[in-house]
Amino acid sequence: MQFPLVQRVKLSNFSLYRNKTENIVELGEGVFCLVGANGLGKSTFLSIINYGITGIVASSRQKILSLSEYYRHSLPYAAEYFTGRINQRDREIAEVTLDFSVGDYNYTVTRGFFDPASLRRLVVSGPGVDVDKTVDFEDNAAGSELHDHYKTLILEHTGLAQFEQLVFLQHFLLTFDERRHLLFWDAEVARFALYLVFGLDAAKANQASEWQRKADKLESQARNAQYQATAARDRKARLINQSDVAFEADTDLEDQHELLENNQDILEQQVAEKAAQEKDARLAVSTAVASHHALSVEYNRLFGQRLNPGLSPSHHPLVARLLSSAECGVCGSSGVDTAEIQGLVDSEVCPLCRTAIEAKSDNDAGFERLEALDEQLLRSQSFVEEKQATLERVSSELSNIRQEYLLVSEQLARFEEDNSLYLSRRTAFEASANVRAMIQQCETEQSEATRRRDDFRRRRDEYKALLEPLQRELAETYALAERDFVPRFQSLAHAFLGLDLTLVLEQRARGPQLVVSIDGNERRESDQLSESQRYFIDIALRMALSEFMVPDDSPACLYIDTPEGSLDIAYERRAGEMFGRFVTRGNRLLMTANLNSSRLVLELAGTCRRQLMHVERMTTWAVLSEVQADAEDLFDESFHAIEDCLNGGGHGGRQP
Repeated sequence: MQFPLVQRVKLSNFSLYRNKTENIVELGEGVFCLVGANGLGKSTFLSIINYGITGIVASSRQKILSLSEYYRHSLPYAAEYFTGRINQRDREIAEVTLDFSVGDYNYTVTRGFFDPASLRRLVVSGPGVDVDKTVDFEDNAAGSELHDHYKTLILEHTGLAQFEQLVFLQHFLLTFDERRHLLFWDAEVARFALYLVFGLDAAKANQASEWQRKADKLESQARNAQYQATAARDRKARLINQSDVAFEADTDLEDQHELLENNQDILEQQVAEKAAQEKDARLAVSTAVASHHALSVEYNRLFGQRLNPGLSPSHHPLVARLLSSAECGVCGSSGVDTAEIQGLVDSEVCPLCRTAIEAKSDNDAGFERLEALDEQLLRSQSFVEEKQATLERVSSELSNIRQEYLLVSEQLARFEEDNSLYLSRRTAFEASANVRAMIQQCETEQSEATRRRDDFRRRRDEYKALLEPLQRELAETYALAERDFVPRFQSLAHAFLGLDLTLVLEQRARGPQLVVSIDGNERRESDQLSESQRYFIDIALRMALSEFMVPDDSPACLYIDTPEGSLDIAYERRAGEMFGRFVTRGNRLLMTANLNSSRLVLELAGTCRRQLMHVERMTTWAVLSEVQADAEDLFDESFHAIEDCLNGGGHGGRQP
């Protein structure tokens, strides 16, 4: 199989990285390490790349039941994920462009962040292929058609049977991100990966995952039916010797009633959530408007001062009255000699306090303040408009959900009115002590549940029979690959752990499962290892699996949001050594790390040097918080230490 190898990432109008309207990142060979402070968007960058390739953002809430269900249910999450990371004014124009290769084919793919099943541009070149097409981002039909063409081409070039398989491998095998999902200890997800990695062609792997999903679902339904049969039997035992009330349950009516009630509950929750969002959006508008008004008041005050730089004392009402009528407005005396007062006024001296008055004059500082306020007013107006647009969007969404809620509520009310007699009889039946008919109903329920249990088990066994040949084939191909794959894993894991590990593929009732042993002790549960051991052994497994999957002349590429916070000082260097060993075997890493004193990055930089490692400093991408800005000298110090190791100095790493 072949997988996308990303060479270049171009981000346009991605609001989180607001220091630049356009960010262009060249990934190169070996290691691309994105370093920065907490909260600047390092993890987001990995999600952007996976989104560019697949149109999907992985969510920790979305579980793997089947590959097709995971893809379908994950599509809406991208809009939720990027809202907040992209401002309202940038929603339509923000986009990502990836340049990547798949074997002999070169791709350029451009996506908007709120159209996961659409492309804005597709360029593909290689043997027998020459595609170069751009569509308007408002033309959803053309964008969807271009995305379908992209899926067809990339399946052909990767050798996979379904686009969903690429999404799964990209999210659950090739990426270790902030979800901290552990492939080793998730038997369901690992089973999907094993079918794809070891020997089975992509079509068979897809069949195996679908059959296993159906067998698991039927097994669950059989357990539920057995529980219902047992519950009916227990109810019957409690009802023996009690009298009865005639009542026959209508399963269709019950199902309709339950469906309407469930829909109403779901929409009621959605209304509450969207109302909270609208409240927040309205508050944001009020805050923005208040801030804009305060700026306007200050601007008008300064502007007025420049128009009226100062008044002579003769313009004051009391002084004017004294000079014109010789009458004092303070004590009421008349016939006052005003000569002295007039002399003081003519000399620009206050006649009351004898203070010399200097006429106010324009100054550059006042004018510069007016210019600054003018720029702030423009930005403030733009901010107000953005918040108002967000409020309008959320209010519209709230209105739509409320309409849906009212419609379902009306449907439920009509249903209960139309079936009031049945519902009242059911209530009476449930409350009545005369329950002999309920005993018969329990017997019927028990018999029906038992019949369904047996049917579910029969159909489950049919799928298991289909799976058995594929499971045997997987065991055989794994046995052949074991001599190559297991040493890859052992060398990487030993570089980190410093202990001997073994790996065995066990055939269990629900399918094959990898089991790791450390110094002869099986570790079947994740809590049998420390946090750092779990994380980095799982990363070692991903490295070995990805390396095994690709052709010998092609590099494997992993995307790692480094869990360096789980490491103590003894293991930081060992983790860097493990990463370095993977890269010096001809593979690639796209990783994130914090700018701190961790030896992991220093060790890796010393091992790879500049020939195999590029470090991108992310503190220039976004606006630093007050805390981060105060610590910028410390960031500089950490970055310079990494640079020293890349240049062959410093204290991290050894020669490859």
